[in-house]
Amino acid sequence: MLFKIINPKEPIVICDIGASPVDATAFIDDLMNNTNSILYGFEPNQDEFNKLNQTERKKYFNTAVGNGENESLNICAAPGMSSILKPDFQYLNLFHGFGEWAKINKSINIKTQKLDEINFEKKIDFFKIDVQGYEYETIKHGGEKLKDSLIIQIETSPIPLYENEKSFSYISSKLEDLGFNLHMFNKINTRCFKPTTLQNNIYSGLHHLFQLDCVFIKSFKLINNLNSDELKKMALILFYSFKSYDLVDFLIQRISIIDSIDYISQYRTLMSSIKINKSY
Repeated sequence: MLFKIINPKEPIVICDIGASPVDATAFIDDLMNNTNSILYGFEPNQDEFNKLNQTERKKYFNTAVGNGENESLNICAAPGMSSILKPDFQYLNLFHGFGEWAKINKSINIKTQKLDEINFEKKIDFFKIDVQGYEYETIKHGGEKLKDSLIIQIETSPIPLYENEKSFSYISSKLEDLGFNLHMFNKINTRCFKPTTLQNNIYSGLHHLFQLDCVFIKSFKLINNLNSDELKKMALILFYSFKSYDLVDFLIQRISIIDSIDYISQYRTLMSSIKINKSY
């Protein structure tokens, strides 16, 4: 596959902020299974942290990434709803299930750590951020680390689910300020307002956008400044994690010019055997 065609000199470095295994992350698994990559993960909920498997290529820390201050971590009935922020029940109660899932069972005092103050062994190429409404604090105190990366996958909400959460538009603007452009949604979560259900399934939605998993890429102006290895890493992430084959083609054209090697012909031969599905 593509990794055999464009093999970067250094491993792809992934940082998973909010690494609870409650939600599958196939886009990370596919990347790690097909490339030379390593992962640093952060999960403050002790019970969820205990479910994570440490390996030579995956290092996890029972740490909350945030503003560097002491905070209360609210452990909710559904672990995936747990957050430093409190759920906004006035909004959540409009939808099936969330009134129960978001109930706070207990609150734990924790010490957060600023992303910019964490010393990684290598520069992070790819961030995944899933912190249940706490994205703003992560970005505010992690801008230096984030702007040096290539791709950011982040979960946001058009309408906040938590008290004092910043909306999708605000988060998008902050990432643009750091030199990123919104490229795609790798998951669009819709929900029906009560009492309506779609196909008798409370987890299905019609049109109302509830949460968005967004993929931000280095802005196209800044892509021009990337070296060959950075472009290769970016192309591999987009290929294996997000199947963004057309943008990969664009990047490999640049890599071919920089390295004076005809990677693009090899890539297009590879693509002739891959079925492409339009997501939305």
